[in-house]
Amino acid sequence: MSLYGQARSKSAKKEASTSTSTSTSTLAFSTHLASLIAGSRDSEGTSTSSSNAASRGRTRPSRTSKPSDLFARPNRGAQKRAAADEAGDDAHHVRQVHQSSAEIGTIDAATFHRSKRRMEEKARLYEDLKSGLYLAESSDEEPDTRDKEDYLARLRRKEREGLVDFDKKWQDKAQDDENEEGEEEDDDNASIVSYEDELGRTRRGTRAEAAQARALQNANNRDTTQRWKPVQPENLIYGATVQSEAFAPSSAMTHLASRRDRSPTPETEMQMHYDAEAEARARGTGFYAFSRDAATRDKEMAELMQAREETQREREARIARRAERLAVREQRRVKVDELRAKRRADVFLAGL
Repeated sequence: MSLYGQARSKSAKKEASTSTSTSTSTLAFSTHLASLIAGSRDSEGTSTSSSNAASRGRTRPSRTSKPSDLFARPNRGAQKRAAADEAGDDAHHVRQVHQSSAEIGTIDAATFHRSKRRMEEKARLYEDLKSGLYLAESSDEEPDTRDKEDYLARLRRKEREGLVDFDKKWQDKAQDDENEEGEEEDDDNASIVSYEDELGRTRRGTRAEAAQARALQNANNRDTTQRWKPVQPENLIYGATVQSEAFAPSSAMTHLASRRDRSPTPETEMQMHYDAEAEARARGTGFYAFSRDAATRDKEMAELMQAREETQREREARIARRAERLAVREQRRVKVDELRAKRRADVFLAGL
């Protein structure tokens, strides 16, 4: 029941129970946290007072038993997973265990050298079988032919009795090398890159084409550098030198004689100082080609001046007529405005 005698609703009861459980859990957490803080302080006090423990005597046991630490307990299955990680993920995993010579024992020097010699002999046999030495034919000219034939016979026997087919192995290796070279060439040709050709244009092509264009460009640059390299002049003068051949009188006299022996300029050419047709110029719309004769040219210029004066007179007359028309138009506009004002005044007076 509530304070005023009314029954509480289910939602209110649910909210009250929820708030009660929340406050209870909060109180339990606060109590546990306070006990942890008190325990840490007790441990610090114990470490600081360890020197005075004998003088004070036996410590009094705590009345309340120390609660168990929730954070000290490991998660469920953590130890089992750690052991499985240490043992190895693979079921067939074999752990390498190193042993000392005291545990496995030692061998004498003779046995060690004999084993070493046999291993070296096996390695040499394997290399000879791998290189195909058992296929070689004997020659009578070579020394120690009998020992070599015995060794070759031994190699052939080993090749027949062995489990490794060296012929097929050599063939597979050669084929793999060819495939790798072909793949490298295909990769070089398949990848598209951008490069600049010898003319400075940006192209797109394979790596091989780019390398070829780069080599060609380097060769052209080298040739250009050699071609444009300045040549050292041969007639340089070093040090204090008297230049006796600085003035060549023979060449100067030849030039003076050529100017002296030149024919005089004709009088017609001297008098003619204007030629409109001979000028190298762009002739536009207003171009006027005067005559070469001086009298005719003066007459043409006078006619041109007269035409210019007539044009100016016509232009001034046209401007005057236009100004007169504008003045008449302005007078008419003023008169029309006066008539309109008078009419509006009459209409206004008639309306009164």
